[in-house]
Amino acid sequence: MGITERAVHKSGFHKRSSGGPRGVNRGRFGRRCLCWQVIFLLVAALALFVGCSRQEPVKVGFVGTLTGKNGDLGVAGRDGVTLAVEALNAQGGINGRKVQLIVKDDAQDPAVAVRVNAELVREGVAAVIGHTVSSMTKAGLAVFEKSGIVVVSPTSSTTDLAGRDDVFFRVMEPNSFFARHHAETARRLGIRRVSVIYDINNPAYTVDMSRIFRDDHLRSGGTIVREVSFDSTKAPVFSRLVKSLHIPAVDGVLILASSVDTMQIAQQIRKLSPTVPILSGACGLAQRDLLQMAGKSSEGIIFTLPVNSQSTAPAYVAFREAYRNRFGTDPTFSSVMGYDAAQLIFAAMKKEPDPRRLRDAIKSMSRFEGLQGPIELDPFGDPHRSLCVVRIRDGRDEVLGE
Repeated sequence: MGITERAVHKSGFHKRSSGGPRGVNRGRFGRRCLCWQVIFLLVAALALFVGCSRQEPVKVGFVGTLTGKNGDLGVAGRDGVTLAVEALNAQGGINGRKVQLIVKDDAQDPAVAVRVNAELVREGVAAVIGHTVSSMTKAGLAVFEKSGIVVVSPTSSTTDLAGRDDVFFRVMEPNSFFARHHAETARRLGIRRVSVIYDINNPAYTVDMSRIFRDDHLRSGGTIVREVSFDSTKAPVFSRLVKSLHIPAVDGVLILASSVDTMQIAQQIRKLSPTVPILSGACGLAQRDLLQMAGKSSEGIIFTLPVNSQSTAPAYVAFREAYRNRFGTDPTFSSVMGYDAAQLIFAAMKKEPDPRRLRDAIKSMSRFEGLQGPIELDPFGDPHRSLCVVRIRDGRDEVLGE
C-alpha cells in the first residue's frame, strides 16, 4: 500500500464516503444549508430592491420658454409647477415616493425644443408638463409620442392639436374657444370695426386665432378694417405697423403677440388714440409687473383669461398666499395653469403609478379639481373651464364677466 493509500485508509475518509448512511445524511444536510442560503440571499436582495424602488423619486419634466419675449409665460408656469411639486412632496409624494422636477428651456426655438425633449426622455421622466408656447408644443411633441410619454401643457392653445387621440393633454382651451370669446366680447361692447395685428413667429397660436376671430366677427356683421402681420425675430418697427392699422377708422384693435410686443404695440396705439379699446390675446400681459411697466398704455386693454385674479375660491386663495410667500410676487394666469397641469398629472399618477398606463388614467378622468373650480376634460384631453373677461381701468382689473 503506497503512502497516499495508507494515509487515506488511516484517516477513515475512504470508509465514511463509501455510501453509508452517515455520509448520505451529511451530504443532504449540506445541500439543504446551501439551498437555504440561496433563498435567504434572494429574499434579502428582493427586499433591498423594493426598498430602493420606494425611495427612488418619480421624475417629472417641465419644458417651456424661459427666455426671450415669451419668457414671462414660461417662468410663471414653471414657478406654479414648482409650488405644486413642493406641496406634494411635503405631504409624502406619490404613494410614498417624492417627485423630482427636471426643468428645460426650449428658448422658443423648434430645434432646441426637440433636443431638450429628447434629453427628458433619456433622463427617464414619467411625464412632462409643457410646452408653454403652441409652436414649441407642435415642434417637439413627436419626441414624446414616440416614447409614449404623457405631456400636459399649461398654456398651449393651438387648435391643430385638438380632438386627437394621443399623449397630449392640456388645461387651457384651444384657440377656437378663445377667438370666439374675443369675438363675442367685441359684439357685447359694440366693437364692430376691428383691425388685427399679429406675430407670425408663433403661427400655431396667432395665425390660428386671427383666422377664427375674423370668420366669427364677419359672420356676426362686424368688419375687419386691416390685418397686419410682423415677424418678432426681425426687429419690427411698431410705430410704422400701427399707423397702417387705420386707428381713426376703427372701434378696436386685436393684438395677437407676446406680452412684451403687445405692450410696445399698445404704447404706439395710445399715441394715436388714448381711448380706443384694445383686445389682447397675450394673457401674460395681465400680470401686475408688466402692467406697471406699460403704465397708461395698458389703460383700456381687454383680456379673455382662463383665470380670475379676484377669485375667492379657497384653494386659489391659499395658492396665492403660498405663491407670494415663495416667490415674492402675485401669481399670473400662467402660474395657475402650471399648478393645475401638475395637479392633473399627480392625480393620475396616484391612480396609476405605471407611466405606461398614465395616458389611459388621464383619459378616464372626465373632470378634476383646479384651483378655481372643476375642470372638465373631453375624450381627447381638451379642457373646458370658465373664462374671465377683464379690462384694465386706472391700472386695476375690472372684471366684465365670464
